[in-house]
Amino acid sequence: MIPVFYVLPKVHKDLMNPPGRPIVASTNSLLSPLAITLDRILTPLLHNISSYLKDTTDFLSKLHAITPVVSGCTLVTLDVNSLYTCIDHQREVLQRFNGFLTEHTDFSPDQLQFCVDLLSFVLHKNFFMFGDQYYIQRTGTAMGSNMAPPYANIFMAAFEETYVYTHPLFQTHSVYWKRYIDDVFMIWRGGEDLLLRFVSDINTCVPNLSFSMQKSNVSINFLDTMITLEADGNLDVDLYCKPTDKNSLLHYSSCHPRHVKQSLPISQYHRLSRIVSNEEKQAIRHHEMSVKFLQRGYPLRTLQRRQIILGTTG
Repeated sequence: MIPVFYVLPKVHKDLMNPPGRPIVASTNSLLSPLAITLDRILTPLLHNISSYLKDTTDFLSKLHAITPVVSGCTLVTLDVNSLYTCIDHQREVLQRFNGFLTEHTDFSPDQLQFCVDLLSFVLHKNFFMFGDQYYIQRTGTAMGSNMAPPYANIFMAAFEETYVYTHPLFQTHSVYWKRYIDDVFMIWRGGEDLLLRFVSDINTCVPNLSFSMQKSNVSINFLDTMITLEADGNLDVDLYCKPTDKNSLLHYSSCHPRHVKQSLPISQYHRLSRIVSNEEKQAIRHHEMSVKFLQRGYPLRTLQRRQIILGTTG
């Protein structure tokens, strides 16, 4: 199949004038088997990256391991602007990719070269159709390609090793740094002027790559969580829903298999229990979730049964 370019509106950011996310739908395309092969090779290696976060569950398990944070710290999130499309295809990037494989695998020189050649081919030959015209993507990696997430992760890991971890301000003032692809959660111990200088410095390291920043001395959202720094230095975690969030739970009248509709409340209640650390807030969130399910046609009896299974009373 021919890869097709389209734009996916980011309605979670703005319902009225959403920005667009460029997608190249490459499923079953000529380069798809190569991208799948790279994904299978690279994904297991990501756990060797010190900042790597697999998902929210992984983030929470690593966050709970932090000892009480020193008072006066700042909670910071950084977001790379358009990461997938700003990664360059220069030889230097491929060399860093080669260096990552050399460090974290026991591949022979021929195997290493094969992986680099495979990556270079997928990046440089990524063609797609828009309208009735064919195009070649000249920079970045296509969102929609299987190898895009692990490749972006490795690119960011090389960036961190080269520019972040070696920065004197980071070494002195950063308490915590974890990253989910292009989203970073950081705890900063130091003045705001030093934080702004650090972010300004790393924004000038690689052309076209820049971070947008959010910061707070009280609470901040990261992924689907709200992290609050309490007076005693402990971190409280609550569920975060974007202002544009709508009740999009599967409707009970859907023709999906019955077991899917029966298991959905369990998975959602379990997600709430896993994320929300305060028991009182857990009860509130479970009640809110029950209201959402009721609005989508789920019988109250079914919801109560699912909560009993999990030992909740929301």
